[in-house]
Amino acid sequence: MDRVRILADKNSAMMHEFSRRSLAEVHLGSFLSLTLPVFSRYLNANVGKEVEKDRLIIGEAAEAFFAGRPACDLDLEDIFEKTKTVDKTFLDSLALPSFSISVRYSDFADIRIQRIWRIARTVYEVLKEWPDDASFDDAVRNAYNEYEFRDILSEILQLYSLETRMLGDAIRSPFHKTILAYLTSLFDAMETVREGLAATYAKNIFGDKPVHA
Repeated sequence: MDRVRILADKNSAMMHEFSRRSLAEVHLGSFLSLTLPVFSRYLNANVGKEVEKDRLIIGEAAEAFFAGRPACDLDLEDIFEKTKTVDKTFLDSLALPSFSISVRYSDFADIRIQRIWRIARTVYEVLKEWPDDASFDDAVRNAYNEYEFRDILSEILQLYSLETRMLGDAIRSPFHKTILAYLTSLFDAMETVREGLAATYAKNIFGDKPVHA
């Protein structure tokens, strides 16, 4: 059983669903309707980039866990630097002139490092409770109750939302104001859907099983 791949795939499914629901919420009433198709294509590509960064974080945390290193010994700054390489590949791949941008990492580094730490801790907590004959759902139920798991997912999604909003201030582009307006609208949509999505994912795992307050 490839636990690391399962963790990464579960995260990927959640992130793509978060993106889909958030975009649907933006489409409902955004004053940026004329530019939404362009930004929608960008966000679809961007979420793929975020999934790859999360896959990197999950892999780093799992490698440390299986090596017997405590979570507190993880070099979060080193992992942060590695995520920048994923960002660079993504930015280099953008063909639209409006997204020929540079990013000031100092504006949101603390938020990303918080997200790295939250994901890494979750990897440790789940792997610790994941015996060979158990499923992912079993491991989650061993590690948390429904409310705890819901809150962890909501926190991870919120940190992603905050980084998305702060990215608007960090971008340097001739289309800065338009990008900032869209990212602000997107942040509002993400905040609208994140708790409901986290609750749905938690409920899918715990179902009608008893939970502990």
